[in-house]
Amino acid sequence: MTVTGKVKDFNSTFKTNMKTATYHSNPLQFSKTKPAIPADLASTVWTVLGMGNHSKNYLFPSATSASPTASAGSDSMNAFTGYTSQFTDHYNVKPLYDQGLTGKGQTIGVMTFGDLKASNAYHFWKHEKADTNMKRLTTKKIPNTILSPKLVGGNSGEATMDVEYAGSVAPQANIRVYANANSVPTLANLVNAYSTAFNENKVGSITNSWGLGSQTLLNMLKDRKVLTPYYSDVLNMVLAQGALQGISLFDAAGDDGALTFNTQGVSGNRVLLDRSVNSAPVLEANPWVTSTGGTTLPFSKDFGTSTKTTMLPVGKVSVSKERSWGMDYLWPSLQNKPGIIAKLPFLLDSIGFGGGGGFNKTVATPAYQDGVSGVNTFNARNYFSNLNQPIFNSDLLHGTSSGRNYPDVSADGDMMTGYKIYFPMGKTKWVPSGGTSIVAPQMAAMTAVINSQSGRSKMGFWNPQIYQLAQQQDSPFHPLNDTDNNSNLYYTGQPGTVYNQASGLGTVDFAKLAQVYK
Repeated sequence: MTVTGKVKDFNSTFKTNMKTATYHSNPLQFSKTKPAIPADLASTVWTVLGMGNHSKNYLFPSATSASPTASAGSDSMNAFTGYTSQFTDHYNVKPLYDQGLTGKGQTIGVMTFGDLKASNAYHFWKHEKADTNMKRLTTKKIPNTILSPKLVGGNSGEATMDVEYAGSVAPQANIRVYANANSVPTLANLVNAYSTAFNENKVGSITNSWGLGSQTLLNMLKDRKVLTPYYSDVLNMVLAQGALQGISLFDAAGDDGALTFNTQGVSGNRVLLDRSVNSAPVLEANPWVTSTGGTTLPFSKDFGTSTKTTMLPVGKVSVSKERSWGMDYLWPSLQNKPGIIAKLPFLLDSIGFGGGGGFNKTVATPAYQDGVSGVNTFNARNYFSNLNQPIFNSDLLHGTSSGRNYPDVSADGDMMTGYKIYFPMGKTKWVPSGGTSIVAPQMAAMTAVINSQSGRSKMGFWNPQIYQLAQQQDSPFHPLNDTDNNSNLYYTGQPGTVYNQASGLGTVDFAKLAQVYK
């Protein structure tokens, strides 16, 4: 139920007295009396969202895993960048195109917390020989709880990337953007966006590249009484609605590897961060979404050693096979150059990326993961010290854990072997991009492609069926199970299993998936 009104209406309904003020440059609303649910609603209203909020200058999750986004990089840091065919060629999509499956008649939902110029998407689609019918792209504005005009999202590279690749992998599908003007993806804003999409019931799949941050962040907001204590249950209930309606939900697993950024406190307007495998991101590891991890494609490149010509002066780097995305493939080069981190500390910003993955211990292991080999067991290596310094030649660790294991599936997401988007910035028009946030829209697009087969039922929520299919002999999934040169900066593969927390069930053969998925 969505309720809108003026402050006086809320004061009357919830028996409170809202005031507006500024505290350390942060806009806020407060009351001396605690809001109370009216007696005639108390037995039917579970919790209220949006009565409390938090601002950009105070504490908020800005992107997946509440950390700096890894969606774009310098050309000098990329081994190569491709376009749509980089995904479709590697994951056997062409047989579906040859059957005439293009997503025609299907609609893909794209969640955004920032605006995009439609002309950029159409330019990209034309370049990729996708449909450029102007009616193909529509936008639904989402009501939001915005406190300051400064928080209005501008032209977003993330939104642009998601729309461009969703619409090129499924070249004739319609794209429905659920656009939130607020650049802050709070719980209330995300619930508004998903509820709007579910209630419209126009889309067959939804992709989201924004997150709510880690459990430590949301628990801090809960303790400060700006977030309902039932935030996890609310999120589960809302996302379950979409799954029960037969909508395939995809969310990027994060770009910081297994070491999720955790909010440990606030000092003034500064957020105090730590990195740990013990606090999973809440949305990316939700049991009702298909969480998309990242891989690195094989490459060899000599980056050189001059800081004038490259942002990554580490010499020659080689990756011989597709592997889980973690920048530990740079460790041999770093090890051969003792003292390079001390000399060039900015490298620490470049070597900490990888596909999100691990355990969400706040929820029970979903039934679809129970009994699957590799679930709730793990292999791992310590690639970083407590001071965030690279560790070389660390021992392989073995262990068990519990909860919702994530991600579920993976595809090329490493910026080093990533993609280009059309996003003019000054003289630059084609920008290198990557991250697990480019995997999610392509998975949503493949859902539209498969759904466009005549007489076929919608794929719906992927997870219950893909874990069954992964255990069959002729599986459409290729697990990445090596324990060496195959990590997301902590978790590695588990030989002989069908699942690991670095890349989930692995990569997808989409032609085979379309054949066996019922």
